Amino acid sequence: MEKCYSSILEALPPPARVRLWERSVTRSLDPGEFLYLAGDESERVHLVTEGLMKFASSDGDGRETILGLAVPGDLVGELAALDGLRQPFDVVAVTHCRVAGFDPQTLIDAVASNPDAAIELASVLAGRTRWICETAMERAAGEVPARLAGRLLHLAELLGRVRGEAIELDLPLGQGELGRLAGMCRESACKTLNSFKAQGVVDYRGRRLRILRPDALELIRCAGRADGHRSGTIASTGKQAREGRNARPKLSKKKLSDR
Repeated sequence: MEKCYSSILEALPPPARVRLWERSVTRSLDPGEFLYLAGDESERVHLVTEGLMKFASSDGDGRETILGLAVPGDLVGELAALDGLRQPFDVVAVTHCRVAGFDPQTLIDAVASNPDAAIELASVLAGRTRWICETAMERAAGEVPARLAGRLLHLAELLGRVRGEAIELDLPLGQGELGRLAGMCRESACKTLNSFKAQGVVDYRGRRLRILRPDALELIRCAGRADGHRSGTIASTGKQAREGRNARPKLSKKKLSDR
């Protein structure tokens, strides 16, 4: 099968990486198809090789909340493999997806025997935890514009292409799903997008979105936060979209031992 870059797998020695790929099982999913249901046991850990997936949870009335997203290169299902419990949320294909499934114990043994891969896995999990924390804080304390601004900036980090001072992306989510990602209804998402467009912050046609002023969108996101935190984050989204999702600081084994 065609291999996809994964920072965790790339940190493994070549023989361990080859062994995982040779034993992997490929699966295709149509939009709306479930890879996991909340409560499933961990039979495989999957690497997304194509498409976009969402982590979702539904209440007793069937109202869905989108907790996170996974793009090519992301592992899904690793939490249940690591703690031995069941899957904490649904994992659903947003677009047509392809995934590679790995035996959980084989993957864990390979990572556990390689410090660089273990550090990389910890870094990935920390990033996902931070994303969920930021989303929870936005939903608890942020106004509707701040919530949507935050999620648009995150989508730009995942999927954006820098074009001069703007960031372009093809939104894989409809306005209803975009609203659920930001913790609001479809009507609120549509109204807020129109407001951003009227202010000259974004422009869109269909699902093609251009963030014309990432700095203004960041200011909307950070409304009410301390000035010190705000000034450090305004330029980050364009830089991350330009440099790629894996452009994050690496922790060396030496640095860990010095602590």
